[in-house]
Amino acid sequence: MGHDVPMTRRGVGGVLAAVLVASGLVAAAGVPATAASGSGSCAVSSLKKASKPVQITFWNSMTRENATTLQAVTDDFNASQSDVKVTLVNQVSYDDTRTKYDAALKSGDLPDVVQMQETDQQYMIDSQSIVPSGVCAKEDKYSFSDFLPRVMSYYTVGGQTYAMPFNTSGPVLYYNKQAFTKAGLDPEKPPTTLDEVRSAAEKLKSTGAVSGPPLGLKVEPGFVEHWLGLSSQLFVNNSNGRKARANTSMLNSKTGKQIFSWMGGMVSDGLASTNPLDGPSGFDNLLGIGAGNHAMTFDTSAALTTITSLLGNYPNVTLGVAPMPGLVTGKGGVLVSGGANYIVKNDKSPEKQAAAWQYVKYLDDTATQAKWAVGSGYMPIRKSAASSTAVTDYWAKTPYAKVAYEQLLNGPVNAGTAGSVIGDYRAVRAAVIDAENSMFLGSTAPDAAVKNAATASTTAMKDYNQRLGVS
Repeated sequence: MGHDVPMTRRGVGGVLAAVLVASGLVAAAGVPATAASGSGSCAVSSLKKASKPVQITFWNSMTRENATTLQAVTDDFNASQSDVKVTLVNQVSYDDTRTKYDAALKSGDLPDVVQMQETDQQYMIDSQSIVPSGVCAKEDKYSFSDFLPRVMSYYTVGGQTYAMPFNTSGPVLYYNKQAFTKAGLDPEKPPTTLDEVRSAAEKLKSTGAVSGPPLGLKVEPGFVEHWLGLSSQLFVNNSNGRKARANTSMLNSKTGKQIFSWMGGMVSDGLASTNPLDGPSGFDNLLGIGAGNHAMTFDTSAALTTITSLLGNYPNVTLGVAPMPGLVTGKGGVLVSGGANYIVKNDKSPEKQAAAWQYVKYLDDTATQAKWAVGSGYMPIRKSAASSTAVTDYWAKTPYAKVAYEQLLNGPVNAGTAGSVIGDYRAVRAAVIDAENSMFLGSTAPDAAVKNAATASTTAMKDYNQRLGVS
């Protein structure tokens, strides 16, 4: 990635904050009237003079094994020193965290650190409620040189690092090796392209190796973005919103139409069945593998530990994990997914900002990242953690746990693989979901569906930018 350029439109200070409040995009309390998020002080030295321990809260979005591992490393941090005490407040999901953060901006009852999905980056910048980690790093003479360059580039906007990278993941192909063997497919040679996924599905179906559609297809709009990245194609204009603020969808392209055509054809031909991204049916794609209905699905590497535990209970499943198939091979790469931590601005208690900085640094140190990678499905974001004995031993015993890490490293650096910076990312992804469902559940043709997604996405971006008075 490394192609970010300064964007003076992002540092618009109190004017933008006031517009955000007036427009209802964020609420008044907690939004500073002066200073852009890219400026100000982290006050890292204030911790020395503070009464100890400084109590801080961390709103997080982790579940299951990942929540357990986060609690363990936080307990380690609390036990390792006496200056800072961290209390975890689990918000269950990224959407819940975002909703509660919106409400907290209005009430002023903000956390000291908050974990947000990677797509919330522009929103957090626009909220004017955070201290950039780059500001803290500069004051503390802290170096990001050991971090994976693609991760750092994703979280760098206009030359500033706003979030503290933490939990990075990527999409992978999960498949049942036993079903592949039953169908006469080589279980050690999983599909590498979407055409090969279709061919494998046809073989799995025709041989009766599964009892239902061979592919469980979660309606995850992010997959579309990854497939574009794997073809080195843009999702939105202005270099995916990194050279200037995004205001136009690029989805209605030849590649976008190919992606929607492939998805629609898989479902209409009985080779795939869909399930929602969230809710009680959100895991049907994975449970379907255990039940023998499916043999393949796409899902996040972040759930690797949970999925391994879940599917390990089924004697008919031998789990395989492979890189995310794309339209072609070797042309592009997957995007940086997952989440990151933000230090919340607190002018009245600067020692809490300093305490928060100490904590997020601990979460990203080599030993913690190694423990985090082994205990979750997330990849280590530091090179030293990836080469640590703990991680290399884990990967040796569980080779498929390394798939997402190698997949990210092997991707090229270009505008298409950069990942998008979009203000109203929620509305954009909702537009893609609506278009997909109109194709899967209705009679909308793929070309019409992708056109509708692009039109609605463009409208959402322009509406957001207009309310902020930016372009």
